[in-house]
Amino acid sequence: MAYELVVGDGGSTLHVTVVDSETKAPMDLTGKTVQVRYAINGGATVEKSMTVLNQTSFRGQAQYQFLTSDLSAGGILDGEVRLQDGQPDQLTSVEMFHIPIRVPLP
Repeated sequence: MAYELVVGDGGSTLHVTVVDSETKAPMDLTGKTVQVRYAINGGATVEKSMTVLNQTSFRGQAQYQFLTSDLSAGGILDGEVRLQDGQPDQLTSVEMFHIPIRVPLP
C-alpha cells in the first residue's frame, strides 16, 4: 500500500531521514533547524518546523505531525526538506516528494 494523507487528519506524521548526498549516510542534525516546505495542488508554499529526533539513536531523522488545518484539501502535496545550521547557507533536499491527499469516504 502506498503512503497517502487524508483531508482533515491531524494524526498523520511525516518522518524523514536526511542523508548526505555524496556518502548516503544519515546526517547529524544536532543544532540544525529542519523544516518541511510544501504546497498542495500548486498553491502557496507552507513552511513548518520539524522535530529533530534524538541523534544518538535516530541519526538524520526528523518528523512533522500534520495539524487538521494543514490538510484542508484533497490532491497532491509536493514537498521538500530544508536544513539550516545558523550559517547564511541553507541546504535543501535534492529530491522532492509527492504525497496524495485523499478525501475520506462520507
